[in-house]
Amino acid sequence: MNNYEYLIHLLYCAVHDTVPLEKPEGVSFEGVLALGKAHEVANLAFLSLDKLQNKPEPSVYQEWQLSYFFAVQRDARQQLAYEQVTQALHEKGIRTLEAQGTVTKTLYPSPELRMMSDIDFIVDEENFSAVEELMQGLGYTTWLVQPGELNAEAEDIEIEFHAEFFSKDIYGQREQYYDAVNHPFSHAAPSAEKPLKWVLEDTYFYLYSLLHTIKHFEVMGCGIRRILDLFYLKKAYVETADTALIERVLQEHGFTKSFRVLTVLEEKWFENTPPRIDITEAEEDVIRSGNHGTREIFLRNNVREDMQKGVRFAKFRHIWAFIFPSKQYIYAMYPVCAERGYSLITARLYRIFKKLTGGLKLSHTKEHIKTILRSDRHITEKGETKE
Repeated sequence: MNNYEYLIHLLYCAVHDTVPLEKPEGVSFEGVLALGKAHEVANLAFLSLDKLQNKPEPSVYQEWQLSYFFAVQRDARQQLAYEQVTQALHEKGIRTLEAQGTVTKTLYPSPELRMMSDIDFIVDEENFSAVEELMQGLGYTTWLVQPGELNAEAEDIEIEFHAEFFSKDIYGQREQYYDAVNHPFSHAAPSAEKPLKWVLEDTYFYLYSLLHTIKHFEVMGCGIRRILDLFYLKKAYVETADTALIERVLQEHGFTKSFRVLTVLEEKWFENTPPRIDITEAEEDVIRSGNHGTREIFLRNNVREDMQKGVRFAKFRHIWAFIFPSKQYIYAMYPVCAERGYSLITARLYRIFKKLTGGLKLSHTKEHIKTILRSDRHITEKGETKE
């Protein structure tokens, strides 16, 4: 058993409220803790750690315990912010819909056990100006990420406002998620207690949650926390949701394979079910992803997607785009170029200047190109490749 396997074991025992095995030889408490923090599940694993007869040395135990207390405190701060913002929005006559972590947290034995990076609201896009003004009045800094997506931040509280379940990618790609399910309010109804607080039907909350996880997995990679979400989502909705509709949507939009892989991984880790298909690469990807994925997985998956679509010279095209990026890409990465109306040549020169003055490392460039060239291979956790 290695560090990640022992972390999964601790999580399994926490989920099922059983006593974990003592730490095996070759496993490092420090390594397991670091991995748990990277995936934002150290707080949940602490519940199992605390049942061990042979606990880590005091400094490691205290650090792990602090991760649990931090999650409790973070949950309380986010809940307070959520209530404040919800009340302010409703007082302005703005209807809201929840579709991510604030709901998923309620499926766990206790909400603080499921850490949440930010708070998500879905609101009507015509209300974005009023939402932005309101959030600024509450002391938040706001910025429009792209049409239909507004962010707000104050201290350690991050809030995202969306007009749809999925926004189209700023580079005009990944419409498959947008096309699969959208128009959130058409799949919801006002709650009895608060008419401006809309609640999604079970089927569409489950479908959206699955697609949201699949998107992360297929784009940049998803971490252990999202796989654990699948366990609790299935437990809560498999009996009440229209699974035939969900399966049909997944199949029609090409998500069946990813859904099957993620389901088998969830069952292996949290239901102790032997895998019925090969999930080796997916498992390694999830472990390497941390909570938010990696640029390496993002790049590899982009190249693979083009190759699967039959794009000629896909690898060469990606290398060319990396060295000579489009104006649209540079404008997105360096907004000042768009503000000043730089031509493509000027924008590329500006990018080169920023790279050089920002400490460009040739090793990073080489790794980027190597990732593209080996994108059709199986990249293991240690960086080795398999055909």
